[in-house]
Amino acid sequence: MGEKNDKHIAVLRFSALGDVAIAAPLLKAYAMSNPGVKFTMVSRAMLRPLFGGVQNISFFALMPEGRHKGLAGLYRLYKDLRKIGVTDVADIHSVLRTHILRFFFLFTAVEFKSIDKGRSQKARLTARENKLLVRLPSSMSRYEQVLHKVGLEFLDFSNRPVVALSSKKLVKDNLTGKPVEGQIKIGIAPFAKHKGKEWPAEKMESLVSLLSRNLHYKIILFGGGAKESAILKGWEQRYSGVRSVAGQYGFEHELELISQLDLMVCMDSANMHFASALQIPVISVWGATHPYLGFYGWGQDPSNALMAPAECRPCSVFGNKECYRGDYVCLNGLQPEDVAARITNFFEPGL
Repeated sequence: MGEKNDKHIAVLRFSALGDVAIAAPLLKAYAMSNPGVKFTMVSRAMLRPLFGGVQNISFFALMPEGRHKGLAGLYRLYKDLRKIGVTDVADIHSVLRTHILRFFFLFTAVEFKSIDKGRSQKARLTARENKLLVRLPSSMSRYEQVLHKVGLEFLDFSNRPVVALSSKKLVKDNLTGKPVEGQIKIGIAPFAKHKGKEWPAEKMESLVSLLSRNLHYKIILFGGGAKESAILKGWEQRYSGVRSVAGQYGFEHELELISQLDLMVCMDSANMHFASALQIPVISVWGATHPYLGFYGWGQDPSNALMAPAECRPCSVFGNKECYRGDYVCLNGLQPEDVAARITNFFEPGL
């Protein structure tokens, strides 16, 4: 598809942050391989920086609390997409809102294709009894199937694309302060949207304490919101070589900070996917969920997904269910020393 044509594909993914981040390098790869096709990513405005840098990708900011709120808002979104000349819609979200949009497009010549989320497969994988623990297709591959349905050929991902950031430095102060020879920058993002995916804060603080004893490590803490920022500021004050950037920068600035890391340590969360999109290696802590569900960071080493022994895992696709055992063994069973050892081994194999 090297020659210009009239194909214009709108890609719909309204939330969540991590799921949109998964789509970014994939869409960039397809856009670069199909320079004659125009792509428009439809998502929340804050996520625009993930999709910059490729000439034939535009970004359309969804306004779910304003212009595109409710049924009337979805009709306005439909009209907006028609106005910009969309010929195909790749729905990689498949929720009620996109189903309503699909209904509007039924009366046009626009091809509208939706993702198969594999809900029945995920239900078997998370069943309490007779669990079928098999690796399911990744979210990335499910997204790619939708792009194939709208007429694009599958790509060879021997060279994984990366989300390119602005060439100008958005963050004026260097992460490490005065450069130190041999210094290693480790990002830590200790929070997740749901309790079933979040390692207890006291365990993560113990990990920060352990890592701070290594003078070669510079620890950068990531988080959002007043409560998280206060917790991380406390860790910064208690431990040397630790800096919290929570609440200090906008989204594009935080992406730049992540791009400067040597390693990200986080949960099964959006930060895992932000780092993966920037080709930063990740060591991730998993609780109620499991990489087999398809949400593992693209291009990440499977051995760096850390999981305490728990036969009940996974019990939830998104980590939003209460632990039926009541003890969250999947999270509490993993100790700070175990994670610290994996980090040490990452930088100094064999130790």
